Amino acid sequence: MKLEKGPAIAIGSLAIISLWMVTGLFSSSDLEAIKAPVKSQTDTLFSVQVERFHAKPITPELVIHGVTAPSREVLISSEVSGKVTNIHAREGQFVEKGQVIIEIDPKGKVQQLKQAKALVKQRSLEHKANKSLIGKGLQNATRLAASEAELAAAHAQVELLSIELGATKIKAPFSGILENRHVEVGNYLRGGDPIIKIMDFNPFIIKGFAAEKDLYLIQAGKQATGQTLNGQQLSGSIRYVSSTANKASRTFAVELEIPNPSERQADGITANISIPLAPTNGIYISPALLSLNENGVLGTKLVNEQQHAVFAPVSLVKAEAQGVWVAGLPDPVDLIIAGQSFVSSGEKVNPVFAPAINTEGMAKQTSDIQTGETN
Repeated sequence: MKLEKGPAIAIGSLAIISLWMVTGLFSSSDLEAIKAPVKSQTDTLFSVQVERFHAKPITPELVIHGVTAPSREVLISSEVSGKVTNIHAREGQFVEKGQVIIEIDPKGKVQQLKQAKALVKQRSLEHKANKSLIGKGLQNATRLAASEAELAAAHAQVELLSIELGATKIKAPFSGILENRHVEVGNYLRGGDPIIKIMDFNPFIIKGFAAEKDLYLIQAGKQATGQTLNGQQLSGSIRYVSSTANKASRTFAVELEIPNPSERQADGITANISIPLAPTNGIYISPALLSLNENGVLGTKLVNEQQHAVFAPVSLVKAEAQGVWVAGLPDPVDLIIAGQSFVSSGEKVNPVFAPAINTEGMAKQTSDIQTGETN
């Protein structure tokens, strides 16, 4: 039977291999050549983009979050009973110290005061006459003492009625802005009833709470800066640092006092207190260069003189809108600004410095960094 061409070739190949294995048809050198693997190409280094950074003098700041508040405020209450007859100043209005805000019906106190003053005049004449008589031996000392007591009582009545009459005109105890009025014309007030609140915003304060670990950095009288929600920065001084911690949060109250000639401010606006600390040296970098290692330590990756990528721990010195100041790095330092997430600490890399990359080669270099290829 005639074999097909394909099966015949397969049978022939099998016979040759069998003969080689049995008789040693091939030399030992040929055998080694067949067993040896093909030599692979040397692995290329991963390219990372590097930029050199230099440390600069920086004044770090302790930032405390808080809110604005008046330097003082008081809820004015009625000292006398009576009906509200006039309101001269309304909520949101600025008033000067001593300005009349509200009037209460005096209810005949004007007439009573006139009578009391007339009585004082009478008692004065009587006392004068008694003194004259006792000098002539026509009056005894007991009567003179009684006239002195009656005169003193008349003066006291005048003083009391004057105070009560004055209390019918509610005046601002200090300059400030009125808020939270509790009465209208026609309301009847009793002694102690609340009327209106007045708040003094010159100066105003920013009050916040500092962590106990930062308490030693804050001293009363130290200059600091307050920044409101609209970005306005104002200078002031620390006027108060609490000596007692909040039991729930273990924080301490801090107040920054800021001069405010405009007299205008709002209560409860979000604001920060920035307290300058001891000057130091720091490196300004993008927050994107920061990462956490496997132990949760904050740091960034640099390239050392041996071209190894190294994770270096850092400490935050100051945060700004576009970047952060960090300390703890060599000066100068070559930081990996692109490709850091693709290399491990200790791995040798091919550093490509940012200034050496031209505009035309930027796209290609970016592609090389992503693929791990070098030129």
